[in-house]
Amino acid sequence: MLLLAVCAPELAGRRLVIEGHRVQVVRFGKLALMLSFVDQAEYSLEEVERKRGDAAWIAREARLLEQAVERARVSVAVLPMRLLTLFPHSAALEESARDHYARWSRALTRLGRKRECVVHLFAGPHARPGGEPYLVRVSLRSSRSARVPVVEADAAVAAQAHQLWSACAGIATATRRVATGAKRGALWSAALLIDERDIAALSTIVENAAQAGAPLGISAYLEMPRAAFTFV
Repeated sequence: MLLLAVCAPELAGRRLVIEGHRVQVVRFGKLALMLSFVDQAEYSLEEVERKRGDAAWIAREARLLEQAVERARVSVAVLPMRLLTLFPHSAALEESARDHYARWSRALTRLGRKRECVVHLFAGPHARPGGEPYLVRVSLRSSRSARVPVVEADAAVAAQAHQLWSACAGIATATRRVATGAKRGALWSAALLIDERDIAALSTIVENAAQAGAPLGISAYLEMPRAAFTFV
């Protein structure tokens, strides 16, 4: 079985079907565990390791996790688990849940009501980021680096990029840099952990930065909000 998320106990008893998988939420002490019941042979450790290089399969699993967590967070505090958190049987899940109960409880309190937003900054026109599942596109490419990004651009563009970074970092509880790869014109991308009450302020910061950067050809995009996938 797959453990998708830990959430507040009010959701216990819910049953869902997501991406063709049966999903059930079961009570465990003062927590609830969101589980997907999968074929044991198809999801054996050996088979999963073999499929990790299959982009389409990983994308499907990422969508399952994303959709389950996002549906849960509408109602309760939710703590996403890492992609493909697998257990061969219920006894192994129960043992792990007992071992991690205190840590999960603390993390749910700390992160369960926080929101994750992402800011992308580009030099020149650029399509709004999207396409791949969020977990593949952002969370699996994030790092713990909180350093000011090194921007290879002319002085005016670099100044705007650093100003936006400082404003975003100042309002965020935590930040994670996201690898931009070889994307044309990419200056920086970052996931931000935000209190719900600060989301509107972040939106204003990015909107103002986009307006200020437009004469320099800067494009700024804000993705918001999601559960704290990147910060678990």
